Amino acid sequence: MPFISWAKDRHLTINCTIHSPYEAFFFRLVEEACARNNISVTRSTPPVGRSLINVNEGIDDGDGPRIAGLTSIYPNIVMVPEPLGNFIFGAFSKSKDINIEGWDSLSKLNVAYVTGWKIFDRHVKNAKSVTKVKNKELLFKLLAADRADVVLITKMAGYAMVQKLGLKGVRFIEPPLAVVPNFLYLSKRHEALAVQLGETLKTLKQDGTYQKLYDEMMNPHRAN
Repeated sequence: MPFISWAKDRHLTINCTIHSPYEAFFFRLVEEACARNNISVTRSTPPVGRSLINVNEGIDDGDGPRIAGLTSIYPNIVMVPEPLGNFIFGAFSKSKDINIEGWDSLSKLNVAYVTGWKIFDRHVKNAKSVTKVKNKELLFKLLAADRADVVLITKMAGYAMVQKLGLKGVRFIEPPLAVVPNFLYLSKRHEALAVQLGETLKTLKQDGTYQKLYDEMMNPHRAN
């Protein structure tokens, strides 16, 4: 295989922080795709904001799940071309009176989100105020304390935190701000492997493995 030279021990360290059951599903898919290429995987969780930097600097091998387009920011990473699923990005609020129709709807709201979420860095340009926090638990505590009108996160990660903290009256505002495919990124030294893993992921979808893992890991959480 053309990518043997990059890893004699056939092992990758992949950065993946578990925000919700979806990230666990994502990482399980990565493990399966790598196993089919005789590669073992270890999950790592660097500090917030360091994950992609570490991959870009060659410290770690990969990172995900992430939106497309990040190679323009981090030139030493490559995207595995086959998506692993979709992020449903949007806003949670305690207020029943807040309606959101696109990013511009945030202009009169006090907004908060977790540091390092690139899609929010890109699109939240005209909010009344923006607060960034280091993790999702602090994010929802901010909302509970009425220090933000809305908090931005993925739908499943948000509901997982609402359940964990036992929050009442907090809702996801429909429609979502964006539904975006997500991907695995690798260090550029693994460029040939990125192509190979993309083909393997297509096979996982075609042979039913993807759906089987989804049903096992995600269906129990579909009510969210």
